[in-house]
Amino acid sequence: MEKKTEEHKHGKKERRRSVRVSIYAITRYFCPLRDMEVGVQTRISDISEGGALLVTFMEGVPSGAAVKMNFVMPGKSDRLVAVEGIARHTGILEKDLYRSGVEFLKIKKKDLFAIREYVASKSKGS
Repeated sequence: MEKKTEEHKHGKKERRRSVRVSIYAITRYFCPLRDMEVGVQTRISDISEGGALLVTFMEGVPSGAAVKMNFVMPGKSDRLVAVEGIARHTGILEKDLYRSGVEFLKIKKKDLFAIREYVASKSKGS
């Protein structure tokens, strides 16, 4: 399933395609309640070039938290992707499940290309 989102970039609206996925990631962020960095396993349920929607268990990633993620991006040849971003929103999905929207701020060009290629391949199949 494909979704299109609009974002503002340099005063222009930019359309980004996202696709539903089920990719597990190791996600690290600073937890102000614990006053320490926390590492948790998350599931990416939706991804685009600009960010991802994460599903977490037991607690959400705090809004505004700096996030580091590592995950294997499926494709012609699976690729380990590392990104840094910020949690833009967090909410309850259901009991003991939370969703957090992460905007990618720092990503290598080759990792961005792998995400772009994956999203494009899934969009064609819709």
